[in-house]
Amino acid sequence: MLRYSLLIFVAIILGLGINFIYIVKFKFSKATLWTGLAVLASMLVFNTYLTALPIVVYNTNSILNIRILTFPIEDLGYLVVAVLVLPGLFNKLCNEDKSHKKHSTKP
Repeated sequence: MLRYSLLIFVAIILGLGINFIYIVKFKFSKATLWTGLAVLASMLVFNTYLTALPIVVYNTNSILNIRILTFPIEDLGYLVVAVLVLPGLFNKLCNEDKSHKKHSTKP
């Protein structure tokens, strides 16, 4: 059973569901592109290093067994959630906090 693959799929669905619930609009920008590339580059370096050593070992029955260098392709799911979901959600929650502060009355 592909448990790790299923976990990544659920993380992506939950992340996109949160965006949908909060009606977060994803805005593609140069900052998003550079952030994604920076996270991908660091992921390639550190994930490859960790999975090349016996520190992290994946059960081949839990993954699709498609690898990028030494790590399974499923690991990119976290990158998708981090780059596409978290910035929009962060902006939405920060804007809500600011609007609550504007409408609050001081005693």
